[in-house]
Amino acid sequence: MENASNDCDVLVVGAGPTGLMAANLLKRAGVNVRLVEQRGEATRESRAFAVQARTLELMDSIGLARNFLAQGVRADSVNIHVKGRFRGGLDFARANAGDTPYPFILMIPQSRLEAILSDDCSALGVSIERQTTVTAVEQDGQGVTTHADGADGPFRIRSAYVIGADGSRSIVRQATGLGWDGDMLPQRFLLADCKVHWPLDHESFRVFLNGSRIGLFLPLDGAKVSRVMATDVSGSFGDEDGSKPAPLDLAEMEEGLSKAIALPVRLSDPVWVTRYRAHHRFTDCYRANRAFIAGDAAHIHSPAGGQGMNTGLQDAANLAWKLAAVLRAGAKDGLLDSYDQERRPVGENVIKSTGRLFAAAAGQTGAKAAVRDQIISTVLPLLTRVSPFQKRAFFNTSQRAIAYPLGAYVSGTASKLAPPGARAPDAPVHAVGSVFALLRGYRFTILVFSREKLNEADTASITAAQTRLMARGLAIGIIAGAQPDEDVVFQRYGVGQNPGQAVVLVRPDGYIAWRGESLSLDLCESHAAMIMPRRGISDAS
Repeated sequence: MENASNDCDVLVVGAGPTGLMAANLLKRAGVNVRLVEQRGEATRESRAFAVQARTLELMDSIGLARNFLAQGVRADSVNIHVKGRFRGGLDFARANAGDTPYPFILMIPQSRLEAILSDDCSALGVSIERQTTVTAVEQDGQGVTTHADGADGPFRIRSAYVIGADGSRSIVRQATGLGWDGDMLPQRFLLADCKVHWPLDHESFRVFLNGSRIGLFLPLDGAKVSRVMATDVSGSFGDEDGSKPAPLDLAEMEEGLSKAIALPVRLSDPVWVTRYRAHHRFTDCYRANRAFIAGDAAHIHSPAGGQGMNTGLQDAANLAWKLAAVLRAGAKDGLLDSYDQERRPVGENVIKSTGRLFAAAAGQTGAKAAVRDQIISTVLPLLTRVSPFQKRAFFNTSQRAIAYPLGAYVSGTASKLAPPGARAPDAPVHAVGSVFALLRGYRFTILVFSREKLNEADTASITAAQTRLMARGLAIGIIAGAQPDEDVVFQRYGVGQNPGQAVVLVRPDGYIAWRGESLSLDLCESHAAMIMPRRGISDAS
């Protein structure tokens, strides 16, 4: 007999990076959330490793960026070698990425990322209910009933909404009938976390191309532990779906890596050794009534570019505030539809872009691979010195290029820089240090820009509006009267000399919801009220 369980607003299924992020942000927004996980203990293996600038910006907004930086390794470049010789690559110092405090890739194992988020969830009052296997999900007009098997037997959880962050074999996705299309990629790889003895440093992200073989080196913990990958040509992968790969020992890993990098190398002290095969799969919709899917439950792809885990974390950041707005602030159900409208195109684009990159690097054999190596050896040294190339490459890789389309919940005055739907960039602000300092906290923030000092009438109007806005749970930041070193903030937000004013509404996930070109806050208030008819969400941490 099933035991009835306490109700919650949102049930999150899966305590990987995406599920932990969703539960964390929902709790910060004042939502009653539960988090269940099938695994009995935290993961020790880490398939994901790269944290991009956009994700670090999200962590900065909730006060966790320092924790990540303390436990990760900063990679300032991606170095590409052909037949053992360095040919060039991405140099983030040339990317002119002054609009982010994080102009690099942070290499941190998924297991450490999960530990940081798990500890923060605990501090917020959210515990992971482990050894809980979801068996069925049923929806009706009032909510969701999730059936599960736990350590003490079967039980059910009643919630208003459910988020499936339960991976590529998502029970939530299957139970709600959402599609799942795609294929397994033919390429197979050897993977190890171990100590690497070789003539190169242990600080740089490196890609090695050598005909039909490729190799990767990812810095994790200095000379102590690094991740290495190499093409698997053994023909003994194991189960075709990748669920049970054939055994791999360090000697085979070392031989495969040596042939791929064309350099002397010795491996020792393995932490994890396995075979790896990637999929490209995606869903046809991220929402089914009161059920949502995110992260690997919605999209999986090759590891090329280090995008997967970051995409899932941003899925969670996009969805959490919308659920909170509906549950706590009287927002309309249509706001929840915008989750699929905004995030599914992002996931599909990641699948396409990583697929192209993966095919170019790992999908070539024979004569095609030889031609690829020759082209890269000739062209890459030239491109490496071109700043616009470096800027565009890092803009895309860091996920700062992602923007959302205009619609009912994203609107306002068009602008070449910082338009509605774009990510809010960072810039120095004399009084508080930076724009991101004003945006801290998972909440809505109104930024008021004026190149001239505010006159008495403007000050009185903004002060009155500020009182109303704060009562709604919105924060407001005023950037007025530029200091000599402060013009860059107006440039990055597209505030010219005439009229020299703008109001920007920034969402909890760091994207611009509305923009106007005057100091009048009436239209901004109306847009905020349309999203949140009652008092809005505010970071309760």
